[in-house]
Amino acid sequence: MKEEASLHLSSMSDVNQLVTAGKFKDAVDALKQNPTYDATYFYNLGVLYGKMDQPGLAAAYLEKANREKPHDPEILSSLKFARESLHQHLIKSGSESVIDSASNQLEQFSDRIQGDEILGVIGLITLIVSLLWIRAYLKTRNITKTFLKPSGWFGVLALVLMFAFYGIYRTGSSNPPAVLISKELLRSGPGMNYPEISSIEAGIKVRVIGSPANVNENELWQKVRYKNNQTAWLPLSSLLPL
Repeated sequence: MKEEASLHLSSMSDVNQLVTAGKFKDAVDALKQNPTYDATYFYNLGVLYGKMDQPGLAAAYLEKANREKPHDPEILSSLKFARESLHQHLIKSGSESVIDSASNQLEQFSDRIQGDEILGVIGLITLIVSLLWIRAYLKTRNITKTFLKPSGWFGVLALVLMFAFYGIYRTGSSNPPAVLISKELLRSGPGMNYPEISSIEAGIKVRVIGSPANVNENELWQKVRYKNNQTAWLPLSSLLPL
């Protein structure tokens, strides 16, 4: 990870001391002993894995940090660098260099939309449109004339567009994204006894399909789409939901 990517560890003296001493793996272990599962926690893990030259894990945890706290410039900057490092690593290792070949265009667009944000925008636009309609109706006292006015047409169009965006968000989220936190073999079914299909590197994004399969009481497997319409199974523990 680039040098200017600093960790947010002001309240964790033990972890700070390990980072200062260059003991990044020990710092990661110390962080994971007291997980907070917020943007700062995932950001710190991403930066530490970057310092350990593990671009897949760096990209994975920074992706999660970005989902927890979108639009944060420091997270976005570190994530961009981690993706570039992962891309170069995949090229050098001879693997496919596309980090997200599982998502279609609708899903990629959906991933950039935050559910609470779009609901907030819909609520705001609905309020503004309602006020415009009320104002127009009070002037005309006629519902038909109210909707034939420019403000009426604008209001209808605005609501249609916003609910269309929400529909896209919901449709694109039907198979939610997740990212690999370990290199795994993809298998044709849930369990080690099924044939291998391919392998997949840490940091690659996949789309989750359905619910996990309980192979035994200690092992869950998840079906994923990993490329276009190609699906496979891998251990649930290797996935970080976004």
